[in-house]
Amino acid sequence: MAAGQFNKYIWLVDTISSAGRISREEIDKRWARSVLNEKGENGLPERTFFRYKNAVEDMLGIEIKCDRAAGGLYYIAERGYESKNRQWLLSQFALQNSLNESRQLRGRILYEDIPQGTQYLTLITDAMSDNRWIKMRYQSFEDTEPHELLMAAYCMKVFKQRWYVLGKIKNADTGGKKTKRGTDVRLYALDRVVELQLTEQTYTLPKDFDAEQYFAGCYGVFRGEEFRPEIIRVRVSEADAPFLRSLPLHKSQQEPEPCVFTWFVAPTLDFIQQLRTFGSGLEVIAPESLREKFAEEAMRLANMY
Repeated sequence: MAAGQFNKYIWLVDTISSAGRISREEIDKRWARSVLNEKGENGLPERTFFRYKNAVEDMLGIEIKCDRAAGGLYYIAERGYESKNRQWLLSQFALQNSLNESRQLRGRILYEDIPQGTQYLTLITDAMSDNRWIKMRYQSFEDTEPHELLMAAYCMKVFKQRWYVLGKIKNADTGGKKTKRGTDVRLYALDRVVELQLTEQTYTLPKDFDAEQYFAGCYGVFRGEEFRPEIIRVRVSEADAPFLRSLPLHKSQQEPEPCVFTWFVAPTLDFIQQLRTFGSGLEVIAPESLREKFAEEAMRLANMY
């Protein structure tokens, strides 16, 4: 599936979502004005509309319904549309479509750039849709050269301007035999992928796999077995507190008393690094092991300067 086709699916979702409820006639009018309408059609053909509608539900879990009692108005069903990850993904494509259709706004709307790896997004979504294994050549920051593997992609996630894909892997060079890297569920950053291609081999997604549950105790994408979620409690300055209130670091965030915040999250390196961005405006209260780690770092910094 070409990226342009995926953009058309997003266009349909965004058109209906932004209107709340919309008639087929109005959808046709907006399609006639859309830059995605390369054929210059006066409206979205009926068969094409339902093909897009079905694709949106199959690929994104977004259900488009028709309220016939209200005169045949289409709307986005609540089921599945409230996922924060899905909303973020849709917003990125919707913004790009909006910029394409409003050329006079180019240069006036800025958003974070994801410099590498995005060229593989469409291929991976295709692989997940068809449950097909992908062949990957990957080179981590520690590797001196790329290695090859097969992956059954389970889900994708974006974190701090990097796309990641999680899936079951097996080393293609050994024909699937267990090796040092083994057969396991692992996470890979798309900006370190050297080459990616679909295979004809299919897999079955485990019925009990839940992407949100898998990352539930994580701040970002790292889920090392040596880390377990625990209560982390900090005190921040009055100046920093509004930033945490308006943009929580994790869905478990609470503020039991003014300027004191807690999370039930694994104390992984990425979470600790995020806490460090507050500098002297943040004091770790608990757990004691994390408080000692911050105290030791403060001593090293003091000695350095």
